[in-house]
Amino acid sequence: MYSKSLKYGLLAAALTGTVFWTGEQAFAADTEEKLAEPTTGSARILNDGDSSGQVIEEYVISTEEGEYLDMGFTNVDEGSFLYIRSEATRESEWVGKLYPDCAVHLQGAVGEWTPVESGGVTGYVKSEFLFTGNAAQVKAEELICEAAARGEEVAKPEETVFTYAQSKEAEAAAIAEAQAAAQAAAIQAQLPAGQAVVDFACQFIGNPYVWGGTSLTNGADCSGFVQAVYANFGISMPRTSSQMRSAGVEVSFEQAIPGDVFCYEGHVGIYMGNGKIVNAIDESHGIGISSATYTNIITIRRLV
Repeated sequence: MYSKSLKYGLLAAALTGTVFWTGEQAFAADTEEKLAEPTTGSARILNDGDSSGQVIEEYVISTEEGEYLDMGFTNVDEGSFLYIRSEATRESEWVGKLYPDCAVHLQGAVGEWTPVESGGVTGYVKSEFLFTGNAAQVKAEELICEAAARGEEVAKPEETVFTYAQSKEAEAAAIAEAQAAAQAAAIQAQLPAGQAVVDFACQFIGNPYVWGGTSLTNGADCSGFVQAVYANFGISMPRTSSQMRSAGVEVSFEQAIPGDVFCYEGHVGIYMGNGKIVNAIDESHGIGISSATYTNIITIRRLV
């Protein structure tokens, strides 16, 4: 396989190297002015389709043999991306994005627009932004060789080397996840250390449990205790245990650290670490220490 890279050496030299998208602002290639003449690869266009993407009636398939002649690879610059659109027009909705060196499977003739599938996303892309035919074969072998040089697995390049489209839904999920992480980081940076909250709360162990109470010395119920502890650090908490389930940001049990609020059905407590919570237990036990898993945990909230 690697010998073919030498065979197409002159063409490979004209291709761009592997580019990884860094998350910086990008622009859509198919909305910019035309950058180059369309690369038709394995299909030589005889009768051009119109701008609506009509199927090309006559084309000639290349007789060159190659494992990747039925694939295409994006021909876009770093910081750019190529839309996969629902129809063969620029005005149609986009359903996925292809970043530099992304692979697609050709689903039909290469005309002004090419039907493709990539990463489970199907639609149309502007052909001028794809390497196809022999150029795709060279690009595939180039990417495989670069992966091998990095010590990556190349036994099944389509599964281990090539990258594919990001769907519109996947992008939205990634954005939401990043926003949640940023929110959690902002809260963490602005509020006191969780251990300080635990140390303060433990000063009141042994004090009474009082239904509806919010006094750390004269008595508090479970939510009143948590509310009063956090109030000492300038953090306003809801009054009831059910309302506290929406405070701060949610974390998993594996991510829990001292200061996190454990919410149960009708009860809350402050996590101490090592599987323990400090909480206003009941009238018989007052404020004390319990197992964090004494009953089913509904959610864990981070405020510090």
